[in-house]
Amino acid sequence: MSEVDDVLEKVIESIGGERREGQHIMANAVAKTIQGHGHAIIQAGTGTGKSLGYLVPAAMAALANKEPVVIATATLALQRQLIDKDLPRMVEALSNELGRPVKYAVLKGRNNYICLQKLHGAIPDDESDSLFATQKNALADQVVAVRAWAENTQTGDRDEYDDEIDPRVWRSLTVGRRECVGESKCVYGEDCFTAKRRLEANDADIIITNHAMLAIDALENIPVLPEHGAVIIDEGHELVDRATSSLTSELSTYMVERSLSRARRLVDEATLVQLQDAMDAFEDAIAEAALDLPGPTRLKPIPQALTLALTLIRDSGHQVMTVLNANKEEKDPDSAAKLQQAKAAVEEMQDTAGSMLNANDFDVVWLDPGENRAPILRRAPLSIGGLLRESLFNKTPVVLTSATLTVAGGFDSLMSSLGLSASDVTTMDVGSPFDHAKQGILYVASELPPPDRDGVPMEALDTLAELIEAAGGRTLALFSSWRGVERAAEYLRVRLDNKKYPMLVQKRGDAVGTLVKNFADNPATTLLGTVSLWQGVDVPGESCICVVIDRIPFPRPDDPLISARQQAVDDAGGSGFRSISVPKAGLLLAQGVGRLIRGENDKGVVAVLDSRLANAGYAKSLRASLPPFWFTTDKDVVIGSLERLNEGFLNS
Repeated sequence: MSEVDDVLEKVIESIGGERREGQHIMANAVAKTIQGHGHAIIQAGTGTGKSLGYLVPAAMAALANKEPVVIATATLALQRQLIDKDLPRMVEALSNELGRPVKYAVLKGRNNYICLQKLHGAIPDDESDSLFATQKNALADQVVAVRAWAENTQTGDRDEYDDEIDPRVWRSLTVGRRECVGESKCVYGEDCFTAKRRLEANDADIIITNHAMLAIDALENIPVLPEHGAVIIDEGHELVDRATSSLTSELSTYMVERSLSRARRLVDEATLVQLQDAMDAFEDAIAEAALDLPGPTRLKPIPQALTLALTLIRDSGHQVMTVLNANKEEKDPDSAAKLQQAKAAVEEMQDTAGSMLNANDFDVVWLDPGENRAPILRRAPLSIGGLLRESLFNKTPVVLTSATLTVAGGFDSLMSSLGLSASDVTTMDVGSPFDHAKQGILYVASELPPPDRDGVPMEALDTLAELIEAAGGRTLALFSSWRGVERAAEYLRVRLDNKKYPMLVQKRGDAVGTLVKNFADNPATTLLGTVSLWQGVDVPGESCICVVIDRIPFPRPDDPLISARQQAVDDAGGSGFRSISVPKAGLLLAQGVGRLIRGENDKGVVAVLDSRLANAGYAKSLRASLPPFWFTTDKDVVIGSLERLNEGFLNS
């Protein structure tokens, strides 16, 4: 037995857990990787205990090597689990094992924390109009509530506010990296929430952050994280998308207007007119380019009028920055903040316009014409595998883990997207302690017509209603679009007895935690939702015995970035659909399917109302990406199983 095995067993014993072989295999692999033996990609199924599987070797290595270990998550839910539950329990269990207590800290981006200068100082003109109007409304009420919380918070952390916050309200109380005047120049520098979090992180053995911060530190080469000896990436199936998002830039008329507004009182009239003319040209050019576009569309090449407008924005932005930088340094805190915020807005606008003009074949530039809003121009890298390899994997040992990493039973697709080869990394699937074949059924409704552009067929909605009735509620229904959620809700309100089978219907902006709690507390309830419910929902026991998925979650065919990546594979002689769309669908499908079996006593059915998962040429590949449930296309068998399960709960 290794030292890692010994320490892990003591931690598990102290919290009343049981030995899990997969957890020990994982912990030893993590320990070996941190010591410099390449990289590791570890699939650890639900129930493995993967958090402690990497936290224990990370803590041991951090203290032994005197180098902190960074742990990056994709979701707030996992971050909270680590900070509120797993780390405190581990630290207590290891209090006498490692010589001294393990220290840990959370580090998020600056715009996750209240800016005290903004809280107590002047509000920029472009934000005050909408937030502090004289009429009383819901937004004004929220401003009052959030500011009252901000006056008393000890952390300034947005995530500790117990309700949703309108983005406009939060923007009025926080600053981005470019907008901050710096702790040394700020009158509130000694009390700055961000500075305090950074100091805590600098003294920590384990630093909990998110994928976006990791991408900024590694890919944008901006040192937002302390020096560290290794990186562990949980929810690793999200890394490529989160990193791509952090590298995606956008430009809209609103951004140029904001720059103009903030610079208005700080530059001369001629410079202001130059920027105004550039904004007018951009507004006309982007509106013309967006005319008649059916949806987000790749621009290859960028239209001439839009190229000229971007050039005017870049050049006028350069002139504004020259004038702003020539301004004498402001001593008044509010004036200094306004100057810095003007510089930040103009610099971001100028840099983004320049990046659009410098885009090449390795970039994708597209125009989103918007629905009921102004069009937005966006740019993203065609691939980030090379960037990840050079900027992350070549610089530090990396462990990447998740419950769902394989497609068709292998890691090839993931490694390709990360820019890795078999010689770079050790891959392993440590399995799950659950017996999926005995605990669950995978039912694919092979008799249904395949979904079309209009969404879920009526026959599929009827099958959904039958499944809900058989399960006595107890159903989580996952849809690939908001339209699907709304259509299903309308149908079920008519089709079902809503008193006997109450429904919770997710709406845009709903707090997921509240929805899930209400679902778990009432077993007769059915919860209908979309993307945010496909991952992270953990409802073991009788409240969720049926998970229904409306369709295979392929990426939208009109997504310009996905389409460009598929086309690049096609042009190289491969299949873009099988290389890009099938793996993405497989990973998200596995996440949705994973909502069913959350404990060793759970039983139930996953029903996929998309006949392509039984009949299409790629069906076996996708099913091989899922836990090994017992598979059937016989609806009567499934209905009977759910009825017996429900009856057992009612009689218990």
